[in-house]
Formats: sequence, structure tokens, C-alpha cells
Amino acid sequence: MLQKFIAWLDRYREVAFDLIRIYVGVGLFARGVLFAFDATTFVSLLPDGSPVWLTAHAAHVGVAILHLIGGLCIAAGFWTRIAAFTQIPILFGAVFLSLGSLFSASQSFELSSLVLFLLLLVGVCGSGTWSVDHALKRPRNELQQLLDKLYQFRAPAFDLLRMYLGVGLLIRGMLFIADANNFMELIGGESAAMLRSSVLLHYVALSHFLGGFMLLAGLLTRVGALIQIPILVGAVFVEEMHGGLTAGTQGFEIAALTLFLLVLIFLYGSGTWSSDYYLFQRQSGPTPTRRMRTAKAAEIIATELPEEQTFVNPVEILAVPEALTSQESIDAIKSNPLIVSQARYSFWGWALFLLDVTPRPREIVFRNVHSGQILRRSKDPKVLEQFRYR
Repeated sequence: MLQKFIAWLDRYREVAFDLIRIYVGVGLFARGVLFAFDATTFVSLLPDGSPVWLTAHAAHVGVAILHLIGGLCIAAGFWTRIAAFTQIPILFGAVFLSLGSLFSASQSFELSSLVLFLLLLVGVCGSGTWSVDHALKRPRNELQQLLDKLYQFRAPAFDLLRMYLGVGLLIRGMLFIADANNFMELIGGESAAMLRSSVLLHYVALSHFLGGFMLLAGLLTRVGALIQIPILVGAVFVEEMHGGLTAGTQGFEIAALTLFLLVLIFLYGSGTWSSDYYLFQRQSGPTPTRRMRTAKAAEIIATELPEEQTFVNPVEILAVPEALTSQESIDAIKSNPLIVSQARYSFWGWALFLLDVTPRPREIVFRNVHSGQILRRSKDPKVLEQFRYR
């Protein structure tokens, strides 16, 4: 069941990119609403030394309107590329202005740079299937047809996002290890003593360092994401206690966005640009898709049994060899469309599927495709190797 769920997620991997687009659009829309009703929030996010004209009424109204319209279009997937590129100058300016507060308690630089990176990916790859653009199915001109070819890069874009997030977490872990004051500054002096303990500091620092490296390299990616999730859940809780969106910092937003991305990475795992793929998946053969399984099932069902041999003795009809040790007996099983093989795994074997590793089966079971009756079992190593991917 777990293997089928992971295979289903892998088949609809592009949906993860749609979820990211929707999340970013909703976040920009919410920020636009906040700026529109409270100008002081916009001014409080500006770093010291910002140009005077940014504090003017027209500046915060303009940014609010662009975030409202652009965020709504991005979330709905309507004119997605145009909406994303209209937000990029604002985020580029935010990154430039927040360079002086690099990795400070405000976390403006981290949030601005991460959202800018996401908008660039959305601007390049465009809308997905969960979008108004896809539902309208308007006639495509030559430029739109050319841009549609970029759609195939959505899976590598998700890998790039995993690497970017890994770099950020790795650097954050290194900063915590080098200087504990960075951690205490983020937690806040008024937080509970438990949150300011050295044990928690070492856990967070090592988890960010190790987990960030695992995400960057794509090595045991789900484990690398999983060890970060409790930390980010705690960070969201702490930031909410400090005021959340209205606190004058962007800690809540960066924590919530990072948590959301880590959950997606945990669910979808590594892509083709990862160590997991080159160490495990590529050597284990292709994962059967629904189309492949459907075609195989149709081929089996279409096979007719001889009338004089209809289920009198299934073992005799299907001619299952007594000993599945020779290559001839294995080939006989493979060539018989009325026999299906099923790999069975131990508990630890199923656990390895979470790590994107295809384990060795415990045994292979051969069944009658019509009745489901088990005709033969085998734990022979040669049989396990021959049928483990069928």
C-alpha cells in the first residue's frame, strides 16, 4: 500500500508545484491586504536607511495593490507568468534593501530571497493543471506554444527548490553552531527557559546542518525533511506567540513557508537530480506507471483459456514448474500471461520505501490471475532478483 502511494505521488509530482504556486499567491494576497489596511506594517518592515520615498503613502498603496492583484492571479493560475513577473521587482528590491540585515532576527532577507526564487520558478514554468489558464483552454499563439514547452521543466524546478532550501537550512545551522546568539535572537529573550536551553540549541543547529546537507545532496531526502519538520512546527508556534503576521518581523511567514515546503519534500521525496536517484532508484529499474499496469492487465484479461482446460486443475493448466531455480523455469513463468508474480516485503522492507530505496523482497508469490489462488512461493535468491520489479 505504501509503495503504491509513493508511486502515485511520483506520477503526480507536478501537483506539488501547483500547490507551491497557490501557497505563494495566497501569501502575497494576504500581505497585500495587511498593507492596504495598516500602513505602519509596511513601514515597520523597511530596514534602517531605506529611501524616504518608500515611506510615502503612494509607495505602500502601490505595493499593496500589486500584491493583491498579483497574489490573486498567481493563486488562481490566471495569467500566471505576467502576475509573477510583476511581483519580481518588488521582491528584488526587498532583497536588496534587506542585505544589511542578513540572517538577523527580522528574517526579511531569507523570506524575500525565498519568495523571489519561487516567483522566478513560477514565472518560468507557468500554470499547471490546477489553474484557470488550464481550464480555459484558449487558442495558443506561437509565443504561448513556445512558453508551454517550459512546462516540462517543472520537475527539475522542484529539485532546484529542494537544493535552495537545503542551502538555506545548512547555512542557518552553521550560524547557530558558530554563534549561539543567532539562535537566542530568533527565540527572543522573553521566551520560556526551555526554548533557550543549550540542548534545544544543539538539536536545532545539528538538525539544520545535517538536514540541510541531506536536502542539498538529495541523500535520504525524506529523512532530511522529516527531522526539520518538528523544528519548523515549533518555530511557527513561537512566532505566533510573538504576534504572528503583525509582529513587525517576517519570522512567522518564513517559518510557515519553510514548513510547507518541507512537508511537500517529505511527501514527494527526491527527484532525478539527487543522490537517492543515482544510488537507489536508477539501479532498481523504472517504476511501473498506471498506464503500464493497465496495458499489462488488458493483455492478461484478453488471453483466452482453452475450453477443455477451464479451471479443472489450476496448477496443471498453468504449468507452474516444481522448482523455480533454472533459467528455463523462470522464463516459463514470465511467458505465461495467466500467472502474476507478487513481491512480499518485511516490515523493514516497507520502511525502506520511505527512503526512496527499493528493498529486497522477502519472497515471491505466484498467483492465478483469474482466481487469485497462490500457485507457488519462492525465496530462492535468483527468483527474488528476477521478479522483484515485476
